[in-house]
Amino acid sequence: MERKTTLAGPSEAESGLPARRSLPVRLSSWWLDKNLGKEFWNFITVSFLFDSGMFIFFLLYNLYLLDLGFRENFLGWTAGAMALGNIAGSLPCGRFTQRFGLRKTLLVCLSVVPALCAFRAIFTSGPWLLALAFLGGAISSLWAVAEPPVVAQITDERHRAFGFSVVFASGIGFGILAGLVGGYLPTWLSFVPFGAARIGGKRAALLFGCGLAALALWPASRLKFKAPPAGEKRHYPRNRFVFRFFPALAVWSFATGAFAPFFNAYFARDLRMPVERIGAIFAGAQLVQVLAILVAPAIFRQFGLITGIMYTQFACAASLIWLAAGKGGWSSVVAYSGFMGFQWMSEPGMYTLLMTRVQHGERAGASALNLLVISGARAIAASAAGLAFTRFGYPVVMIAVGVLIFLAGCSFRLLLGGESTEPLSGAREKCAAAREAGAA
Repeated sequence: MERKTTLAGPSEAESGLPARRSLPVRLSSWWLDKNLGKEFWNFITVSFLFDSGMFIFFLLYNLYLLDLGFRENFLGWTAGAMALGNIAGSLPCGRFTQRFGLRKTLLVCLSVVPALCAFRAIFTSGPWLLALAFLGGAISSLWAVAEPPVVAQITDERHRAFGFSVVFASGIGFGILAGLVGGYLPTWLSFVPFGAARIGGKRAALLFGCGLAALALWPASRLKFKAPPAGEKRHYPRNRFVFRFFPALAVWSFATGAFAPFFNAYFARDLRMPVERIGAIFAGAQLVQVLAILVAPAIFRQFGLITGIMYTQFACAASLIWLAAGKGGWSSVVAYSGFMGFQWMSEPGMYTLLMTRVQHGERAGASALNLLVISGARAIAASAAGLAFTRFGYPVVMIAVGVLIFLAGCSFRLLLGGESTEPLSGAREKCAAAREAGAA
């Protein structure tokens, strides 16, 4: 009888090769390898409560002001006051963090910011609302200053970048949930006697968001950090690159800051959408942002950082002009989602570009200057745009802003197109090696 031959090789056990693991097992092993411990997940809980509460508040606050009888010019002044507060608070909050430590910084932020927002939901006097917006912007800088060193402390060096990615992506995910819930909260809480029916539901929802944010105090009190190291002298970069980068960043920040604070007012007043649908659109745009952030690395690998940033900003400009030309419906939803997605897609590229072109000891100073430029540009933009929307209407101003975003993309290419994206440390090593080779 003829013997059948087999093409199969030796079994995995006979060959000595490790057995193939199933996909769930491999994913579990990959996740456990990231070494994200208890403190990390405590901070994620803090971020969930605080970010969700603040997302609900800012989703509904402009609509609440419109119900009180304020117009877009006052909405612009409010956004500008908050941005000015960010500017005034950035450096003092940095010194506060260095002196009192991360834990006390978080506890102060999580107790004061929700309280100030609650006052903003109760008071109805314009000057008081502007003053509270300024104070809220200043104190909320504590969160922006403390979050990066907190994540750095609760992750190891090998997996720090992954930890930042999880925190960043989860923050957007919290916005999706808050947008879906926040749009329905005024209806669910309309029975609460906080004024007229239309105002009372929104006011109750705003206070609910403040209370949710304040609940973050409990997990924050359980966070434990290492003793802070001896204070290091902060150095600010003064190289050729930053003098080209920050003007381009200022144009971009001014352009995007001219529309972003008014999206809910635009949908409510110009497109006549109910608050429930605005909340759903906001949540959908947050999901698009997550997808855009996942795609961004491939864009930058394909075209390079500077060209990739320019292309994403061109797409952002086109989306806003499309939104301005729309008449509502799905076209406006897709256009707004594109605007938000392309806007956030370029942000990681710009931050990466800045961090690679300054020395290690200058990164903290560069980050502080970055915050000051963004806050300053957005403060001016919000105030100017509020007046422009009141006088000229939304479509005309939005088209002008879209053109300005296009010019911002051009400025990145013109000002930074000749700049290398190689880290300064790597460039210095190559120069040193070249000198040694020449000497040999």
